[in-house]
Amino acid sequence: LESRLIQKMETANDFLAPEARKKLLNLLRKATLKHDELSQEIILNHLLRNYIHHNLYQQADDLVKNTSLPQPYRSNNQAARYNYYLGRLRAIQLAYNEANECFTQALRKASDKAIGFKTIVTKYQTVVQLLMGEIPPRTTLLQPQFAEALYPYLQLTSAVRFGQMNVFNEVNEKYANTFKRDNTYTLIQRVRQNVIKTALRRIMHAYSRISITEVCQKLAIDNTEDVEYVVAKAIRDGVIDATIDNKSGVVTSNDVADVYSTPAPAAAFHRRIDHLAQLHNNALMAMRYMPEDDEENAKLDEEARKKREADAKATESAFDDDEMDFA
Repeated sequence: LESRLIQKMETANDFLAPEARKKLLNLLRKATLKHDELSQEIILNHLLRNYIHHNLYQQADDLVKNTSLPQPYRSNNQAARYNYYLGRLRAIQLAYNEANECFTQALRKASDKAIGFKTIVTKYQTVVQLLMGEIPPRTTLLQPQFAEALYPYLQLTSAVRFGQMNVFNEVNEKYANTFKRDNTYTLIQRVRQNVIKTALRRIMHAYSRISITEVCQKLAIDNTEDVEYVVAKAIRDGVIDATIDNKSGVVTSNDVADVYSTPAPAAAFHRRIDHLAQLHNNALMAMRYMPEDDEENAKLDEEARKKREADAKATESAFDDDEMDFA
């Protein structure tokens, strides 16, 4: 009853106020002492929502570290919400791989009817995948129930995919209010570096030798010193394989090596194995087993049932014998 009451109060946004945190912490302590697992899940989600709403990410991280919920979750809806809030927290902390995994789990556990929830989770996952250097599949962004809401993110993905700085700046300026309303604007500003990296890769693949001035024009950056610094950083990070001639102001790309001779395929294979192993572990944790007391009661009931059947058969056999004697 307490769990249902707390869940209904969420619609009034009563727990978004700063003064509500003390009440929520007291409720969480009370639910923990009572071993009320469903109440713990609901209250923890309210606390995370409150902290993230007020940009108190350090407090939210401390709460996650000092709180342990029993597995599996009592409610898939609460599990989806928890993974959503945890994914937002990890994205702010630059832990993009963990954030992407959290958003994936949130989408899996969410109800099919929760279109609004799935839409906002997909928005965050799209931005996080862009920050990871991956391109989200178009099929996800073009689903009929999400297509209209995700259109700005589709344009953003297209700009990142082709390394078009002009398009990225236009999309960022045109849909700034939408991104701010979705609370993804801060993360999207980080995507700019990925657009530059993609553009540099395409430039180096197309030109074996190009001046820094021309690179400035293609990246839509006015200052040549900034572009030289960006190119130098990309070379140091291994984004491109090139050399800079400071005297002549020219960037020369080196021969592209075979990708299969690099650690990239092994790293991709390792990520897939980790994903499947995590999926297997989650499936095992989600399995529910009958408690030992229930197993003993089931065995007693089975024995009683067999005994009743045996008695019924003995009675029926005796009745048949009486009929034979009467005949």
